[in-house]
Amino acid sequence: MATLFVNVKFSSTSSCPLEADPNSSVGELKSLISDKTGVSRSGLQLILAGKVLQDSQTLNDLGVGNHTVLHAFQQRGSPRLEVNAQVGLNQLGASNSATVYPYQFFVYCKKCTKLRPGKLRVVCGCCLQGNIILHQEPSCFEDVLLPGRIQGSCQNCKSQQDSKFYFKCTCDHGDLDELQGQCAVLRHIKPNRRNRECITCTDVQQPVLVFPCAKKHVICIDCFISYCIVQLNERRFIEDPEAGYSLPCPAGCHGSLIKDAHHFCLVGTEQYERYKNFGAEEYLLQSGGLMCPAPRCGAGFLVEDPTLKVVCLTCQYEFCRECRAAYHPGEECSTQHYSNPTIDQERELSQEQALRAQYDLDSMETIEKISKPCPQCKAKTERSGGCMHMTCTVCKTDWCWICEKAWNRDCQGNHWFG
Repeated sequence: MATLFVNVKFSSTSSCPLEADPNSSVGELKSLISDKTGVSRSGLQLILAGKVLQDSQTLNDLGVGNHTVLHAFQQRGSPRLEVNAQVGLNQLGASNSATVYPYQFFVYCKKCTKLRPGKLRVVCGCCLQGNIILHQEPSCFEDVLLPGRIQGSCQNCKSQQDSKFYFKCTCDHGDLDELQGQCAVLRHIKPNRRNRECITCTDVQQPVLVFPCAKKHVICIDCFISYCIVQLNERRFIEDPEAGYSLPCPAGCHGSLIKDAHHFCLVGTEQYERYKNFGAEEYLLQSGGLMCPAPRCGAGFLVEDPTLKVVCLTCQYEFCRECRAAYHPGEECSTQHYSNPTIDQERELSQEQALRAQYDLDSMETIEKISKPCPQCKAKTERSGGCMHMTCTVCKTDWCWICEKAWNRDCQGNHWFG
């Protein structure tokens, strides 16, 4: 097995890099430290993730990987409180059985640009050094995500301090300094130890996303990514005061919104940028803002002046507040007049503006030819196949592609299939 490179820190300015066999015990590692530094092995203690390590434990069992930082201190006088290091070893990425999925935590690593297993680490909240012995172990995400929940005895500050937890990617990035390479933990991603089927494809995958609904519905990562992209294309993300724009369980369960937007990083860099732009657009529209309809612009801004003529603050394009076409003084608008556009109408306009920002004016002429407006909110809709029963993605109105009216029994009987 390959040699591990371990960094043992005595203080913020003193450290000892070592090469060790992964099967070495903590006791053997202490002997290596003593031989290299001259520090007496007697009373030498090592700390990992807020726990004092026992001499009989091996680096492999503890989940120690390349460039893992261990913190050392010389124990003097009465022994300090030690937490049983055998509890929660799976949280460090170790497993005593080959049949058990080894990882408990998952993160989005910006360096890997993808979902990765994560490891939990802890430092003193005051000096940010890792040689702190916790008074109790964390038992839930609130213990590690909320400040001040767990205290410890810091061997650097020599005082009782609040602990600061963070997560790192299990991949070797060569991070030797504390808090370097922190990653956003994805608390809804969990190991599928009960082999639950994906709610979408019914396949059994590892790991999975578990929605926070009462039934704890499971979805595999591939289906979750597809679900996010489809919902983003149809602008179906839901605004939540705490989570921002989020998604619920596909089954529509109450209270199932994903609580952390970092989960949407899984869709990839390009789609995640679309998600952030969507959130900005929705917030602007909710605040009564406008989107510039000029090609290759699409800038958003708030306008307090109630006049029909609007000038884009970015590209200086002049357009009509009512129909979003180029400003036309003295002429009637070609679209239905509305003096106080609703949020749904503005949202529909945002979709058109997104198209205009990507294509030339020739493309807009094509859109006019192949699309029809929703009879309720006038959202431009393109039919790509299937029956004539249309559902507006903006206002959710059911309407008929043939007669361009609300869907009714006559539509279903006469031209359901055209």
